[in-house]
Amino acid sequence: MNKTGLYCLSILLLAIGVSCKKKVLYKLTEFDLNYSTNLSIPTASMAVSNPSATPNTIEFITPNISSQQSKNLSEQNTAQSLVDKILMSRFNVSAVSSGTHTANLNYLSSMKVYINASGLTETLVAEKAVIPNGISSLSLDLHETDLKSFILKDKFQFRIATTFDSTTATNQTLKMDETVHVTAKLLK
Repeated sequence: MNKTGLYCLSILLLAIGVSCKKKVLYKLTEFDLNYSTNLSIPTASMAVSNPSATPNTIEFITPNISSQQSKNLSEQNTAQSLVDKILMSRFNVSAVSSGTHTANLNYLSSMKVYINASGLTETLVAEKAVIPNGISSLSLDLHETDLKSFILKDKFQFRIATTFDSTTATNQTLKMDETVHVTAKLLK
């Protein structure tokens, strides 16, 4: 075989090796992070006189949620500077039952969820325009927004803007479970 043939064969093998390595690296750099928080809704805030005439929209702020980003990124063999993007892949809301009280979401009509963190402009991440009666949990419709700057902070919060359909006799608790999908490069 002549020198040109060997050179071409070497380049081809190198290209195949780099291509295969890149595919494996891509798989290893995607992972999910799960977060969960509870939100208490006092009965007094749900006063609804005539929801069809004047919907009652109330806003609530969740407690701070620790991102644990340093620990989570370290466990995945990556770092803040190597994160490409973070997208919300799941935002579920469920009613929390207590004692003899069986919880449902019948008092909710609609919901919008915004994420915020210190020094950042809040962003709409999920919503449900119509919440049907008779359910105790639901998955919100997600907005495809890069949340990298929020999740890489030490802590973040959600602002919940919800419209009530009816008043309930007891305080309510919503459990919110979120999953974000991280795409990052590995540490060398």
